Amino acid sequence: MYYKNNVKKLMKEYNYSLNELKNNCELSLNTLRELKNNPFHNFNMESAYNLAQAFNCSIKDIIDDDVTTIYFDQIAEENKNDPFFINHQVFSPENVHYLRKLFLEVGVPCNIKPYGLYKKAIVKAQEELSSIFVDFNLLLKNEGTPTLFVRDFFVVVNKVILNETIIKDAFIKAFEIYARKLKISQIQFSVLNDFQMREYKAYESLSDLPSDYSFTVGTESSIFIENNFEGSTTSFFLVDTTLWRKTLS
Repeated sequence: MYYKNNVKKLMKEYNYSLNELKNNCELSLNTLRELKNNPFHNFNMESAYNLAQAFNCSIKDIIDDDVTTIYFDQIAEENKNDPFFINHQVFSPENVHYLRKLFLEVGVPCNIKPYGLYKKAIVKAQEELSSIFVDFNLLLKNEGTPTLFVRDFFVVVNKVILNETIIKDAFIKAFEIYARKLKISQIQFSVLNDFQMREYKAYESLSDLPSDYSFTVGTESSIFIENNFEGSTTSFFLVDTTLWRKTLS
């Protein structure tokens, strides 16, 4: 079982010094100092019970056994001098929760899987039986300017029910809201200029309702222009790709 202690967090909440905490429990000052400075320091249930009494809280408040949070906290500690971690701009559990909420407001529950030291994330629609299917690859980069880079801006909708342009516009706005909340200075989209119409027969076969999941890989430039993005092509991308960029004030 992986776990971490919340001694430092609780000391801050209760405004306890180490000496004050020592006076309220049976653990030594050295042990308490080690627990405060190293959240992953091993300690037994008797110590956890002792601390719970000192803080007048549940043992569950002393120990955090959420593996996702624990792993992130370890990576964050190892990268505490990285600007993205300092400014809480990485795809942390908290930030992923907020981004998932934004996508749910657009109309689709999504699985968001961070990787690459929480500076990258893959986003896919969670449910097969949905009127919206998405596939995004997100990247945080800092070449002088903290940037949220959206690769593979792939959105497919059931056109019998939904307006594709409105849904794509909503996702662009959601990404911008997310970037602003995290105080990221710039947002970029790389979009293939491929407007050949394709069919999504696999999706249509799952639906009992009338459906039309035809789509193009590309996205009309007017959607980005109306959101005040500037487009350009560069040698870093394929010839048939446009890079849409917006600086956030």
